[in-house]
Amino acid sequence: MTTRGEPTDSITRSAEAGRSEAFRILVVCTGNLFRSPLAAGLLQQGLDEVAPGRFALDSAGTAGVVGVGVTDNVASLAADWGFDLSEFRAKRLQRAHVIDADLVIGLERWHRSQVVTLEPRALRRTFTLREFARIIHPLASDEESAYRQRWENLVARAQRSRMPARGGPDFDDVVDPHDEWDVLSPVMIDQMLPSVFEIVDWEYRNGKLSRA
Repeated sequence: MTTRGEPTDSITRSAEAGRSEAFRILVVCTGNLFRSPLAAGLLQQGLDEVAPGRFALDSAGTAGVVGVGVTDNVASLAADWGFDLSEFRAKRLQRAHVIDADLVIGLERWHRSQVVTLEPRALRRTFTLREFARIIHPLASDEESAYRQRWENLVARAQRSRMPARGGPDFDDVVDPHDEWDVLSPVMIDQMLPSVFEIVDWEYRNGKLSRA
């Protein structure tokens, strides 16, 4: 496993010591009640289908309402997508969460900024969902490497390949449906699903050789 430099404090040392072999992805939104649990659950489900046990998803909110469960609407949507959020409880984003993640995915550019404010060294591995999916689409793994090395290389290449979205900055965000679920949830779904599917499909396409 590659490292990102020597730890400089006890939080970093603890997180690095406890890091599992699974590639850890942290998904961040505002309240950790709508977008991030849905995106994390869908990513976990998809990645488990193509690479069982190799990815560990978690989520948190920059203003997470600690201990609160998702709404009935969110739980119902998750059930429709095939996973269960009935036991999910929101948490507030902490620096330790960021340190422990191999890849951090925000649902908006503001979430990306908040992550980097908490842990500046996370800049190179922090993207928005739509930004990351957009960047990795044309990238291919050029070697038959183990999944962790493949994804560490992908994140590094994605960092070097950053570019503005052609449609403007808003095209890297996923709308928050909190205030108007009936109106905004279809927009959220349209913005979220293609990016989730792109990330899962990248692993499906590029992990074939190592799984053969």
